Amino acid sequence: MSHDIVEAFDKVGLGLCRNVVEMLDEHFSHHTERRGCGYTQATRYIAPAINALRDPIQAADLALFASWPVAETEAFAARLVDSGWADGWRRLDSADEASTRIVGSANLQHQLRTLRPRLESIRASLASEESRLFAGLVCDILGGGGSGGEAPALPSMREKPSVGSCCQAEEFFLEIAQTRVRRGGQVNTVVDDDERPLMLEKVGIGESHSALVVNPIHINGVWIPPGALCALRYVDPMPVPRVTKNGFRLSTRSIAEVRFLRLTTLAVAPESRPRAFGVQLDAQVRANMLSPLTCTIQQLRDVAGKQLSDDRP
Repeated sequence: MSHDIVEAFDKVGLGLCRNVVEMLDEHFSHHTERRGCGYTQATRYIAPAINALRDPIQAADLALFASWPVAETEAFAARLVDSGWADGWRRLDSADEASTRIVGSANLQHQLRTLRPRLESIRASLASEESRLFAGLVCDILGGGGSGGEAPALPSMREKPSVGSCCQAEEFFLEIAQTRVRRGGQVNTVVDDDERPLMLEKVGIGESHSALVVNPIHINGVWIPPGALCALRYVDPMPVPRVTKNGFRLSTRSIAEVRFLRLTTLAVAPESRPRAFGVQLDAQVRANMLSPLTCTIQQLRDVAGKQLSDDRP
């Protein structure tokens, strides 16, 4: 039986590419210690598109679909830009039809004009939490952004960092949620201008400079939900941070770049986790990780709040 995301995209004529279908349908090849499960792997698969700037002509993002004419779209987009529509193939439903009618294929133009409405209809039709999250990411990549609501915008890290997206990251953040910080490690809290915690970054615990989003952020117009795993890079020189009990308080001005890596099992509520992450969650239980079935993002927000309340100038 196909995943409801796969069926929803098929229903509106936007069938997903084979790789993503296999991931979402939980093909056994994606059930590995590093990959975790197919759903996790699918969020990794779209990560490069999230981290790249939205280009008005290049249409590699549309390779997410099984049969989209990418080369034709890029040629059409170049003509659109020349005709005055700066967004190229993107957001064509907002363009004046009269000004773009003469520049290309009527069928392709129709497909592009209806792309964003079709994506929004997919997102609205999905019932499960994890499916809406995935569809929201795709909507923002292809449809112009902002589907998830207000959130601070942070600069993207376009080059792949040394920080990986291994599924062991959950182990460390589950421990942090229980206020356990391994010896020699630190936990930094990234805050917005209103002192609201946005991310908890671990340093010296597993791979350094990976962070868990605890309140939403935007990367290149894509709404990144709580429970997303990201890599961070600081500005140089970095402003002197304030010390907290287990690390530092970092303002967004200390962050040069953020890279979305994947969604973690903490991205959905505990009751949704077995359905969304299946074999990955089972592996966490077998590995005796701390409370993978019950831990919540609110616990991590509480840890961040405690760090900030204890910080010292």
